[in-house]
Amino acid sequence: MSSICLNPPAEARDTDDVRAAIVVPTYKHSGLLAEALDTALAQETDFAYAVVVVNDGCPFPETDRVCREFAAANPGRLFYLHKRNGGLSAARNSGIAFALDAFPALEAVYFLDSDNRIRPHLLQRMLDALRAGGPEVGWAYPDVDKFGFFEFCDMSGPYSPLEHLFRNVSEAGSMASRRLLDAGLRFDEAMRQGSEDWEFWLQGLERGFRGVHVPYSGFGYRRRGESMLTESERDYRPILTHIQGRHPKLFAVKAIAKAEAAVGRRYAVYLPDKGVVRCVTDPTEGGQGEDGEDLPLADFARCILRAPERPDYAGCPGHLTVMDSGLYGLLLRQRLLQGVLWTLERAAAQAMVVSGRVTLEVGETCAMEWRGTAIGLDDTQPTPLPSGGADVVALETRILLDLVRSQPTGAPELERDYIKPCVEARLDLRLCVPGPVAVARTADTALASLYEALAAQWSDKAVGGWASAQIDRYRSGVASPRDVCWQVHQLPSVLPVLPKGNGRTAALVVEPGAAEKLDLAMRLAGWLRGQGWEPHLVAMGSGTVRWSQEAADLFGSIIPFPAPLVLPERPLTRRNAYLGTPVPGLREEEDMAAGTLAAFDLVVTIQHGPAHSLMGRLRKLGVTTWAVLGAALGLAEEGRAPADVVNACAAFEHAYQTIVPLDARTFRLCQALALPLDKLRRWEGEEVGDEADWRDCPALSPPAVS
Repeated sequence: MSSICLNPPAEARDTDDVRAAIVVPTYKHSGLLAEALDTALAQETDFAYAVVVVNDGCPFPETDRVCREFAAANPGRLFYLHKRNGGLSAARNSGIAFALDAFPALEAVYFLDSDNRIRPHLLQRMLDALRAGGPEVGWAYPDVDKFGFFEFCDMSGPYSPLEHLFRNVSEAGSMASRRLLDAGLRFDEAMRQGSEDWEFWLQGLERGFRGVHVPYSGFGYRRRGESMLTESERDYRPILTHIQGRHPKLFAVKAIAKAEAAVGRRYAVYLPDKGVVRCVTDPTEGGQGEDGEDLPLADFARCILRAPERPDYAGCPGHLTVMDSGLYGLLLRQRLLQGVLWTLERAAAQAMVVSGRVTLEVGETCAMEWRGTAIGLDDTQPTPLPSGGADVVALETRILLDLVRSQPTGAPELERDYIKPCVEARLDLRLCVPGPVAVARTADTALASLYEALAAQWSDKAVGGWASAQIDRYRSGVASPRDVCWQVHQLPSVLPVLPKGNGRTAALVVEPGAAEKLDLAMRLAGWLRGQGWEPHLVAMGSGTVRWSQEAADLFGSIIPFPAPLVLPERPLTRRNAYLGTPVPGLREEEDMAAGTLAAFDLVVTIQHGPAHSLMGRLRKLGVTTWAVLGAALGLAEEGRAPADVVNACAAFEHAYQTIVPLDARTFRLCQALALPLDKLRRWEGEEVGDEADWRDCPALSPPAVS
C-alpha cells in the first residue's frame, strides 16, 4: 500500500493552484536521486508546480532517508510516497493517481526518472507547448541530451504516428496532459523489462491524441553501458510482441497504410518532359493519382539530399520511378498505374536498379504481360547505370542518394547491395490498349540527368556540408515501408490500397490468361459492387492477362503480379504435394505476394492453387478469405483430375473462412474430401444443379468487416 509521508490536509491551501506535477519514481538510485530532485525543484516557471517522489519499495534505507529529508525541507512542494515494489510502471501510476487527487487545477504530469536530470526551463516550455496545442495534442516530448556516454538524439521535425509504430520517438522525459490522463491512460504494469513509456504513448495515439516536439527543453538522459534500456534492447522481440498485442488496431495492416498516407508519399515519379516529380501513394484515378503533390525537380533534389540530415520521417518518398508523362497518364486512365508501380517496387526489392521496356499495341481488348531477367546474379564488379532507351527506370531512393553522396563526380557505378540478389532487373512490359499511344524512350537519360542535378547540389558546401555535423541521425533518412511492415508483420512491403471514404475493398485473384476465371471475377465484382464493396483484380502468375473495357470499369485497379518476376522459378519437389496432389506455391515471391493482398478487407481466390499458401498469413492479419471452385473454371485443368484441384484447396482449408463450389459435382467433391460443411456456400444465380443438390449448402452473403 502507498502512504504519504507529509500531511496533505495541512498543505491543502498550498496545492489548490498546482498546475504541473513532476513524478519521480525511484528504486536503488539513492546516490543519484538527490541530483534529480535538485533539478526538479530548481524549475523556473510562472505557475505553481509540485514534485511527487515514489519510492518503489527500495531495499536501501538511504533512499527513504533522502526522500524524507527532501520532503521535510520542501513542504508543500515535494510529496513523498512509499509503496511495495511493483516496477517502474506501477510507481508512475501511483504518482499519477496521487497528483490527480491532490491537485485539482492540475494540467499536466512530467515523468522524471531518478537517474536523469532536467534544466531549469524544461517544465515551463513543456506546459507552454501543451497549452498552445489543440485538443488533439496529448503529450509533449523533448530532444534527448545523453550524458555519461555522450550523444544528442534529435527528435525534431513533425510528429509522425507512422514512425511511432516502429520507433519510440517520445522518451520517458515527456509530459502528459491532463486530458490524456483523464482519458484513462496508465502505464502497463505487466511491462517490467523496459519500453513501458513507448506503450503508454501508443495508448494516447490509439485514442486519437498526438505528440508535439519541444525544442531546447533541456532533458538530460544518463546513458550507461549497462542499464534497463540496454538490457531490453538485447531481446526486443518479446517486448515488441507484447506492445503489438496490446494495440492490434494500431498495428493492423490497413491502419499502417492509412498512417503512411497521412505522413508522406511512397512513390516519387519523375516526369522528365514535365520537369516535375509527382509524389503519390495510391495512384488510382480519382484518388491520389489526381491529388498527388507535384514538386519542381530542384525542390525534389533538395528533399532527397536533406533526407539523411533532417528528422522528417516519410518527408522523402522511398521509391523513385522515371517515366514519360504520356505513359503515366495512359496507365492512370487504364487503372494500371498502381499495379505497375507495385511491380517495379517488387523488382527493386531484388535488384539495385530496374530498367523496363514497354511495347504498346492498339486493340479492342486490353492485355498486359511482364517478363523479367536478372542481370549480375553473381557479379561483384561495379555496374553503370542503365542506358539504351528504357521506357521506365526504378530504384529505391536511398540507393540513388548513396550513389550521389559517394560518387558526386564522374560516371556513377552501382555496387550490389548484399541484401539484393542481383544488380539489375530488366523488365519487358507488353501492353495492349485501345486508341493510339506513343511513349518517349528517355527514362534512362532522364535518370542520368537527375543524378547530375543531385551531384551538383551535393557538391555545394551549403548542402553537403551538413554531413559534417556530429548528430545522432537515427530518426532521419528515406522512409521505407519495410521499416514498419517487416517489424510488425514480417512483410517487406504492403500494396498501398486506400479505400475511398469508408468503403470496403476486395481482391479477386485470378491466373493470367484464364478467360473463364476472369469472366467469373467480373460477375463477382459486379455482385460485390452491388453490396457496397470496391473490387480490385489481381492477376497472379505468369502469362498474359486480358480484359475488356467493361472489366476496367468494374475494378478499382488491375494489379499484375507476374511470378516469377526476376529470379528463376524453382521446380516442384515431392515435398510440394498434399496426399499426392502437387500444390504449387510462390516460395521466393511469397512475402511480396502476401503484401500485395494484405491491405484488402476480402481476398477471393478464383481457383488459384499457388495463392492457397498465402491465405493463412492473410487471415492472421485480419483479412477475410474465400475460395471459389467449379467445373466451369476448368476443374480438370492441366491434365489434373477434378478431385486434385479440390484436394489442393483442402490442404489449406483452415486458412479459408468460406469455400464456394459453383456446381453440384464440385460440392459433392468438397464433401467427399471432408471440407467442413459450415464453410461451404452456394452463390445464388451462379450455382449449377438442381435445388435438391444444394439443400445442405447455405447461400453466400457478403462478409461482415470489423
